[in-house]
Amino acid sequence: MAEGAAKSSNDTGLFDRIEPLMADLGISARELSLRITGKPDLVRDIRRKGHKPNADNLHAMANELGTTVEYLMGGTDDAEQVFSEVGVSDTHVDWRGSERVEPGIPLVGTGDCADLEVCDTSGQMVRVERSSFDSDYHVRMIARPPALRGARDLYAIYFHGESMEPRFAPGEVGIVDPGRPVRSGDYVVVQINTGDSDEVATVLVKRLIAMNAREITLEQFNPALTFTLERTRIARIHRILPQTELLFG
Repeated sequence: MAEGAAKSSNDTGLFDRIEPLMADLGISARELSLRITGKPDLVRDIRRKGHKPNADNLHAMANELGTTVEYLMGGTDDAEQVFSEVGVSDTHVDWRGSERVEPGIPLVGTGDCADLEVCDTSGQMVRVERSSFDSDYHVRMIARPPALRGARDLYAIYFHGESMEPRFAPGEVGIVDPGRPVRSGDYVVVQINTGDSDEVATVLVKRLIAMNAREITLEQFNPALTFTLERTRIARIHRILPQTELLFG
């Protein structure tokens, strides 16, 4: 009996705070209950059975009545809700900043071409695989890896032939960055001029072994050989980006 009396006393205090707020708003216990739970009995059970709402229902009740949970539970005598003077804008704020549209990378026209006769490092004349090259013709644009955002003058090529297998298989695509300096050990696109002008006549895709003011030394894998070219024949030499730089910049 004492236990039932204690429960009724505690929860009557909750209802005593709910009742005048409902009256001020002109809503009934049934209507308030329906707004909170979709059922008509929540407020009635507080008054008659001493049931206490769960936390979610208590918060919802405070919002409906324009007060606070602390007031309903007897923690304060101030029924007014406190509003911050600092508003939160409904406007979406993009924390990443503005999106910059990055251009694609042009896949330039390349193709198989007749072999080129060069001098290997032993002094013998040998023939190496070469490709045609048309920088003004773009086969298509390919998507730019995120790590290369902002990089300028990039272009891509199809690998042709078998001279650089297994490193590059025919039909694979390589991305070339003319802005990065070449170093020994890099895979490179060597643009060879016509001999009497800087116009590009053909290209080689090889591995750079060494270069100086007079010549460059290149390597191919299939068949395996190392050879040299005079620097006067080189219009440009550009670096093919390895996978680590495509992924991480």
